[in-house]
Amino acid sequence: MRKTFTTIALFAVLGTLAVSCQKENIIDETSIVAESGKVYTVSYTVDGVTHQLTLVGDNAWHDFLNRMFAMAEEGYEVSFRNEETASRIVSAKEVVRYSTKNRDEAFSWAEAMAEEGYAVTISFDKKTGVYTCEAVK
Repeated sequence: MRKTFTTIALFAVLGTLAVSCQKENIIDETSIVAESGKVYTVSYTVDGVTHQLTLVGDNAWHDFLNRMFAMAEEGYEVSFRNEETASRIVSAKEVVRYSTKNRDEAFSWAEAMAEEGYAVTISFDKKTGVYTCEAVK
């Protein structure tokens, strides 16, 4: 009798431990995206090295753009593309260039072109203080 009781008690304890160790999705991932905003899948290049990341929300997107501009101001060659809006149609390349001394204007232009599906390259001339932006589609 004692042996049966010990066996049943052991199985009950092990069963409870096994259930408590199971992973459970408490938060639905789709609700996080819906609450947080738009999802940006971004490919970017810094001095020829390509990276990819996913950003959630407009704040993360603007932080990313600010970082790209900061790196351009430090002398890095940076380019980026929002893969969510990029066109997969192969056609003649359309190139648009924009130059300004105003960082905010360059930022707005680069953001608008990325939203239209362009790959945007940013460079900054420290001597003249001019931002040169190039968008390729």
